[in-house]
Amino acid sequence: MRAMHLEVVLVVAASLVLRSVPVAARSDEVMTDAQVAAKVVVRDVRVRQGVVSGLLVNRLTKPLRDVRLLIRYQWVWANERKPGDDNPGRVAYYTVHQEVPPEISVQFTYNPDPPLPSRSDGHFETLVEIVGYTEVEN
Repeated sequence: MRAMHLEVVLVVAASLVLRSVPVAARSDEVMTDAQVAAKVVVRDVRVRQGVVSGLLVNRLTKPLRDVRLLIRYQWVWANERKPGDDNPGRVAYYTVHQEVPPEISVQFTYNPDPPLPSRSDGHFETLVEIVGYTEVEN
């Protein structure tokens, strides 16, 4: 249970971290993560057996679509001083195609394919961040 709680805390913390990697918002505009975070937010993230769910919140006055998420499954070895050779960590991009109306939240669920392995030599810490979206012009 403690590992699950740690995953959720890390996911929520990751959604609040502001980095300086450029993110495309529209074809004619490049934004920093700080600018993206002011416009669209990942909230209430839950991870159960690798399945990630949460809410996307649109803080804009325009609808959004094709919100692109980066999901990182970081593997943490039980014994970091003597890690194994087979690191099962991975990343996935997931696009939420559903339109997100202004000032509204939309639920998303990502199911990894293939599923994450069940192992006793460590655990996954799952991080979710927004890496792009499209603003719908009226």
